[in-house]
Amino acid sequence: MKLKPRQVEAFRAVMMAGGITAAAEAMNVTQPAVSRLIRDLEDIVQITLFERAGARLIPTAEATQLYREVERLYLGLDQIAQAADDIRLHKNTVLRIGSVTSLVRPYLHQAILETMGTRPDIPLVIDVENSRHIWDMVEQNRYDLGLVFGSPRMSDKNAILLHSSHAVAAVTANHPLASRTRVSPGDLLDERVLIPGRNSPLRLALDRAFSIEDHQPISTMETSMLNCCHFASAGMGVGIVDHTSLRSAGAGVVAIPFEPKIEVAYYAIRPIGAQRIAVLDELIERIRQSMNAAAA
Repeated sequence: MKLKPRQVEAFRAVMMAGGITAAAEAMNVTQPAVSRLIRDLEDIVQITLFERAGARLIPTAEATQLYREVERLYLGLDQIAQAADDIRLHKNTVLRIGSVTSLVRPYLHQAILETMGTRPDIPLVIDVENSRHIWDMVEQNRYDLGLVFGSPRMSDKNAILLHSSHAVAAVTANHPLASRTRVSPGDLLDERVLIPGRNSPLRLALDRAFSIEDHQPISTMETSMLNCCHFASAGMGVGIVDHTSLRSAGAGVVAIPFEPKIEVAYYAIRPIGAQRIAVLDELIERIRQSMNAAAA
């Protein structure tokens, strides 16, 4: 005995709709097609499923019993479809996100409110770490999404460029360097220079830039990009940062282009071979649009 799915579908449609005409409309086929499917099903199962009373079909007791089994099948299919939706939308599975400080506010914060603010079915873990740690955690498949800055170490399909700009020197409006059109390492030898941590790609580029000078700055303060902005705003020294960090900090400073030019690029990264997660795709796109709009 080999049933065809279309025959079972026709039987279910007739039972639910109460007649051939309504079943045909529900299946988007002709009435003769539904009648033929029902006859073929009766021939295969060797059971009379409907009594004909003129144009009406009256289900037999056997049809009612069979219908219960069919409904169990469709309930199982509905459960499979629901499970597929849950997997696709990452429902009831913890999403783990690692982000550098500069992207947490306002970019990640706002994007999460917009994409997941009304989704209590999506548990979240958000860690704020340095880029190198986040790269490592993503490569180990321990973060579903990483927001970092620097040059991507993965192939292009796993690293999505969010925004790119160049490093600047951040000073107060009354600082002697505030009127400059550009600042180079030689201009900072007598300044306290506020620099990002050693794991930062910007720091590596700065070290190379300062290495060509005969003398190093008289003083440095090593801290996060965001702290560099805040300390620069407080007059503690000259912060070498980027525009994204300045916008995140909301620091009232003058930003002067730094030379040699150092690119500061932010990326969204995913584990290699990771399944597509619609809500993360939307989150990434919102962050990208927000960063580019803020820079315009």
